[in-house]
Amino acid sequence: MKRAIEAIVLGGFAVVILAMVVATGMVKFSGPSFPDFTSTEVDLSLPEEARITAVEPISLDCRARVYAEIPVAGKREHQAFGRVYRTDRVTMHAYGDVDTCVDGTGAEITHHRDGTTDVVIPGESIVFVRPRVDAVRTASSVDVDKDVVGKIMDAFPWVDDNLGLTPMAYAYAQNVIGSSECMQTAYTVTQEILIDAYRQQAIDQGVDADRLSVTIEGEPNFRDPEPLDLGELEMQVGTGAVTCVASEDLGGGSGGSQL
Repeated sequence: MKRAIEAIVLGGFAVVILAMVVATGMVKFSGPSFPDFTSTEVDLSLPEEARITAVEPISLDCRARVYAEIPVAGKREHQAFGRVYRTDRVTMHAYGDVDTCVDGTGAEITHHRDGTTDVVIPGESIVFVRPRVDAVRTASSVDVDKDVVGKIMDAFPWVDDNLGLTPMAYAYAQNVIGSSECMQTAYTVTQEILIDAYRQQAIDQGVDADRLSVTIEGEPNFRDPEPLDLGELEMQVGTGAVTCVASEDLGGGSGGSQL
């Protein structure tokens, strides 16, 4: 009797799993097509503000590198017939950076007859490029949680996880690092690095430091990075969706400017 009960329970469980498999479209049948009754919703957000942690001069085609830490919380809900049957969650503490460059012709240098030199950097020529996430350093902070249904379904070899929640969280963090909100926060420090770099360059070329003036005229055009193409999804962090502060040693922290 006990074995019979166990067989019934296992059989019922198998039927439920098969129904889930069919409902999610993981198994394809020949013949008439089924209506599109499944959907997936992804929500990625910052559980707390992103933080600019360091800015350092560099001597490449750009002048400064901005480092940031981005906490990310993500949730992906799978629905069938309007009801959620599976929820995947991910949290991570992403580490990344973005470079500050002077685009185009860059600074305008004027040598006056009285021996003084003016260096003017047009604000619109300052751009932030190559936002990226340090995947190796970030990996140890990634925590993925799948409910019971998710763990069972992932056991099937035909499950396609190309649009996994973890890659999307990485992409989201990259876009936050390159967002206009974080770059405006970083600019309070990077503008000083730009001025120092052009000042030193002029001095190295023989300009008298006491008769040298270096200024930035205008503001950069803080553009958000291009949307990331994730197959069926396109991801972009919208304006106003990010809160970014500077660490205390950069003049920010909890009392820093919040954008």
